[in-house]
Amino acid sequence: MTTLSPDNQNLNNIRHSCAHLLAAAVLELFPGAQNAIGPAIENGFYQDFDFGAVRISEEDLPEIEKKMQDLLQTWGPFATKEVSVEQARKDFAWNKYKLELIEEFGKEGKKITENNPGNFLDLCKGGHSENPKEELKYFKLLSVAGAYWRGSEKNKMLTRIYGTCFPTQSQLDEYLKMLEEAKKRDHRKLGQELELFTISEEIGPGLILWLPKGNIIKEELEKWAKETENKWDYQQVTTPHITKSGLFYTSGHLPYYKTDMYPPMKLEEGEEYFLKPMNCPFHHMIFKYKPRSYKELPLRLAEYGSVYRYEASGELFGLMRVRGMIQNDSHIYCSGDQAVDEFVKVMKLHEYYYQALGIKEYHLELGLRDPKKQDKYHGDEKMWVLAEKLMREAVAKTKIKMVESVGSAAFYGPKIDFIIRSSVGREFAISTNQVDLYMGGRFNLKYTDQNGKDQIPVIIHRAPLGSHERFIGFLIEHFGGAFPVWLAPVQAIIIPITERNNEYAKKVMDELVGIRAEIDSRGETMQAKIRDAQLQKVPYMLIVGDREEKENKVALRTREGVDMGAINMLEFLKIMREAAPTG
Repeated sequence: MTTLSPDNQNLNNIRHSCAHLLAAAVLELFPGAQNAIGPAIENGFYQDFDFGAVRISEEDLPEIEKKMQDLLQTWGPFATKEVSVEQARKDFAWNKYKLELIEEFGKEGKKITENNPGNFLDLCKGGHSENPKEELKYFKLLSVAGAYWRGSEKNKMLTRIYGTCFPTQSQLDEYLKMLEEAKKRDHRKLGQELELFTISEEIGPGLILWLPKGNIIKEELEKWAKETENKWDYQQVTTPHITKSGLFYTSGHLPYYKTDMYPPMKLEEGEEYFLKPMNCPFHHMIFKYKPRSYKELPLRLAEYGSVYRYEASGELFGLMRVRGMIQNDSHIYCSGDQAVDEFVKVMKLHEYYYQALGIKEYHLELGLRDPKKQDKYHGDEKMWVLAEKLMREAVAKTKIKMVESVGSAAFYGPKIDFIIRSSVGREFAISTNQVDLYMGGRFNLKYTDQNGKDQIPVIIHRAPLGSHERFIGFLIEHFGGAFPVWLAPVQAIIIPITERNNEYAKKVMDELVGIRAEIDSRGETMQAKIRDAQLQKVPYMLIVGDREEKENKVALRTREGVDMGAINMLEFLKIMREAAPTG
């Protein structure tokens, strides 16, 4: 649970109330339907329904919206009362989903509350609008999707209706405009149009096939990151894709993380091997392979490691949620005295990457333990308190904005996620970072200090660019497919105006050493070639005709439609050199 400001809490209350309004409208329009849960979420709300044999689509949303507006005129403040299990059973005897929750609450001794804003009784713990008739006016239903009851594939698939609500019409209009722009920039749509990646059902859901152009982006990012890490004193390592199961019992991931892992491979000699879901234990074994001295610390091991996680099929989403990914991963082994400074450097490395890519909006989210679920976490209280203290101290030195999220800590310690915002306002959790005081002891990692005594190193986990898949998905949407010149799969396209200019186009091509360029020698008009290059988001068009050939120049045009006039090749090569990433 993220800590909310009063304004955000009020907005959540409005949206949660709008989910109730949606439920009331649907139950009137579709007798026999049953509503399940309807929380506020980031930028809106949803409500899950069991429609029985009825099937609805987005074409039904305007009718539901109209009914919501009609009902809203009869609503007042939510009347809340606590009821017994027996009373709740009677009130919701018609709804099997509510009955399931009631039985669960009863067994756990939880308080059961009912709410009613006006002729619509629902089971809910609260958090509502104080003036629904005025505060819920500016809403919009957005989409229809499927969702398993309680997120489990073993349960029935329900119909989920998404919507949003804002305090004012202007805020709603602005958000809807942003959504339209986001649709144009959807990384799945652009990924197909620009031929960057594909997913094959024959291979399996959530497993990405990088096409030649997408692979260029992937490799350019990796090259840049490795060059940067080398400058920041990281050492590159490579580890296997599989391991014996014992490694994950040592780390504590088994049995707790098993549902997120691919099933084990059971070999003839009785050994179980797993595809690795993370790189950490492998790096710990590299640290451990020989005696270590304090003189070697901090030791920064980095890897572009392939990992595999069996995400639920309903959670898979293009490049954003996948089952196979390549992580920009690293583990830093240091002394306790070095931990804060090293974590500050990690934060600064993130900022270097983001500034170089023109990402200006980001903040941190500190994942803390849920005090009500202590059985989820390993390690002693002292360890948790110290890890949190060290991270807070480091963040204070960076002055990056941070919010807190109770319940999202890792099982072995608090963590900090970098949340970055795209140019159309969508937020993505890209990178997870930790000061880990737990795994060093689990793996019996040691180094000899200045006094000749064995010490357990502090381990810092970091992955500034997260996984290639998610980060490239973010970049596709952030740039709308118009990547910075250095990342663009095709950086320049040479357009001969007539067929007789083809030989000069080849000569120009020969001068573009180290530049990803193509010649469009199709028998199309120059205007058609320019339009196609713009649709493919190619940064520069080098147009060559009789005059350019005579003057040994090119007519330079940008994908934005800017005519930069005729320039010679040395001038163009200088433009390309200046397009390299900086930060």
